[in-house]
Amino acid sequence: MPYYPLTLPAIPDDTARAARALFGEGNIYIRLGERLNELFDGIELMKMEIHGERSAEANARYAMMTAFQYAEELTDYQMVEAIRNRADLKYALHLPVNYPGFDPLALCAFHQRLYVDPTSCLNYQVLIGRLTEFGLLTAREGQILLVLQLLEAVCTSTRRQNVVEAMYQALEALTITNIEWLRQVALPHWYERYSRRRRIPFWPNSKGEWLTITHEIGADIQYLLGGIDKSHLSTLTSLREVQVLRQVWEEQFDETINVVSHAKEVHWRPTLCASCRKGAY
Repeated sequence: MPYYPLTLPAIPDDTARAARALFGEGNIYIRLGERLNELFDGIELMKMEIHGERSAEANARYAMMTAFQYAEELTDYQMVEAIRNRADLKYALHLPVNYPGFDPLALCAFHQRLYVDPTSCLNYQVLIGRLTEFGLLTAREGQILLVLQLLEAVCTSTRRQNVVEAMYQALEALTITNIEWLRQVALPHWYERYSRRRRIPFWPNSKGEWLTITHEIGADIQYLLGGIDKSHLSTLTSLREVQVLRQVWEEQFDETINVVSHAKEVHWRPTLCASCRKGAY
């Protein structure tokens, strides 16, 4: 099968002027933009179909965005928002200044395909190696940054954001629907943990620390859903936000029985989210 090298369009003039004025030639994303086509030389990762679209340009950008996420510790949603607001990232991806943005679900779908497509995963490993040599990505001393390590990091951070956002939305909907009921069941720490003013960091400084926090959030969700079920109030159980929260709980958490204490314990599902296990792309 013949190989067709990727050639992204030239960097738009408006993006070039804005990015260079704001960031200068030394910015790593400016330097990446100058060598973007070169970085993809010989890589055939671009054959993947995402959301019905088979576009070499789109997949090249999703590949770079995934690397940017890892480098900057961003979730899918934060990555899409960063590209919408930052001229240096648009420069790196050869996008116009007024580019409308990407769909975070499409970025998620790209990650899912990498999980299940060994050939694309191997080719993406080549790109990771080049980006490590370039200085964007950092490998531990004497070790190679692997595709699955990178994907686990970016996908886990996005999963955490989805879980917390589902809890936010459910609590806001319950506040509007029946605030008196919510006041009776709400735990004291919810007012701090799920306040919009307090941004929870989704990328952990410590894996063990974040796992503890995630289990606590899972227990909060379980407690809230249990209270809603016990209320037998259709006005609460029928809320779309509550149904979404229930789906998130079922997809992202497990409940087990402690063999010693016989108490129920909440556990975060390891590695892959439900979408990847289902192969839903």
